[in-house]
Amino acid sequence: MSTQDLQSTNLEQTLHAGSWKIRTVWISRIVLFIWAWLKTFCRRLSTDWWERFTDNVFVVELVAHLHFMRGLLSRGSDALRLEALLMACRLTKVPFSRRRLQTQLQPFLTGAKKDVSFKQRVGWQRYYGEFGRIGIQKALTTSLLLKAPGAGGEKGVLYCSFEYNWMRLIANYDAAAVLKDYYLVGASSGARNDYASMTSFAGLDRDPVFIGVSNLADFKPLQILRPVIEPLPILASDWTNPDLFSPKPHRERTIDILMVAAWPSLKRHWLLFEALRDMPRNLRVVLVGRNGKGRTEPEVRAEARSHGVRQNLELHTNLEIDEVYALQCDARISAICTRLEGSCVAVAESLFAGTPVAMMEEAYIGSKAYINHRTGVLVRRRGLARQLQKFLDESERYNPREWAIENISCFQTSEKLNEILRTWSLKTNRPWTTNIAPMCWRYVPAYVRQDDKLRLAPAVEELRLKHGVILEEFPGERAAKARELAQLQVAAKMAS
Repeated sequence: MSTQDLQSTNLEQTLHAGSWKIRTVWISRIVLFIWAWLKTFCRRLSTDWWERFTDNVFVVELVAHLHFMRGLLSRGSDALRLEALLMACRLTKVPFSRRRLQTQLQPFLTGAKKDVSFKQRVGWQRYYGEFGRIGIQKALTTSLLLKAPGAGGEKGVLYCSFEYNWMRLIANYDAAAVLKDYYLVGASSGARNDYASMTSFAGLDRDPVFIGVSNLADFKPLQILRPVIEPLPILASDWTNPDLFSPKPHRERTIDILMVAAWPSLKRHWLLFEALRDMPRNLRVVLVGRNGKGRTEPEVRAEARSHGVRQNLELHTNLEIDEVYALQCDARISAICTRLEGSCVAVAESLFAGTPVAMMEEAYIGSKAYINHRTGVLVRRRGLARQLQKFLDESERYNPREWAIENISCFQTSEKLNEILRTWSLKTNRPWTTNIAPMCWRYVPAYVRQDDKLRLAPAVEELRLKHGVILEEFPGERAAKARELAQLQVAAKMAS
């Protein structure tokens, strides 16, 4: 072979090798692209279908009735039977089954077995973990003293929101002694009530514990726990103070779409991301959230990229409440994508900020009752981008703040609660000479008037001295997160 032929052969081999390398690179890129697309597709599919499966009425009722049968037929302890019955109670909406459940529950509420829930700590397990930390956290958070006890057996009023705080009260203090001096008023936190956290109060006092519902649809079902629990037609989102908002005129607002929702996946940010993919690139979209179990801000950003969001999203984590209010007062519309949630305070805040709200049509959320022709729209997943764009274009015609002031302000809710408690007190032959202090919600319960905080400070101290109950004041979002982390670190060291 001549030198020229050899050089030509070497050149061909080099070109062939180079061509193969290029093809290999491109094949690798295509494989990686397909793999990334498949992962994204499966993530979307699994999230959507898992939600559809777990929220399916037939699946939920099947699980509920399996628990019911376990509670009816079990030969185990009363505690295991009660736990099964309470889980069935939490899930089923079938009227006949609920009537049967009520009959089965009565011995555990008012009969010979009324101490089973408390003594056997039925349903307490989840509250010992990170959710409630009742084993290491004794002070009550998100709680407020609304009224001091008076002479002649006049009861005070202790507002204690959310199940983990009731469990801290039950687990760490003499709850019967506290209930002798105070009406306990609470607020449930989720779309499905935890009945086990309420039955622990059975037999502790002749007056019920008053519990605000997360959804007005829960008001009648909760009556199954009477006389231990008296449900209130009051949502956690009914306590917003309109005076804390300074809404901008609509034409001066700079945020097109605002979503205030914690980062965990149950908030379904992906629905908004799907819509944004087909909406104008120049929209200003702001998301405000809080880090939660399994999901933080980086995961949300990754999810947005995987859905092909073209806008430059602004994400804010663990803002102080006044910072959230400022963003709500600067938004043209806000969006809530959750399918299953409690009352969702962010909806009420948006309305008081003068920002109309888009909520999913299939949502089971307490504040869905607030959505009407003056406050916002209910939207569907199919064609969501088009619906949101239309809502954005027409957002100036809504007047949500006026509706909210007329219907759901903290002033009206404080009066409603006061009247309910006053009526109950007089009906049970107890004096009622002092009204409760008006309350509002700012991440946590707070006094509307600073002078009420000063006036009731001695009563808060009396609660601590007489019963040992400490009401932990909320220091602010960032400080609270730092304190929580420090407490977890201390607990970890103690455990090791």
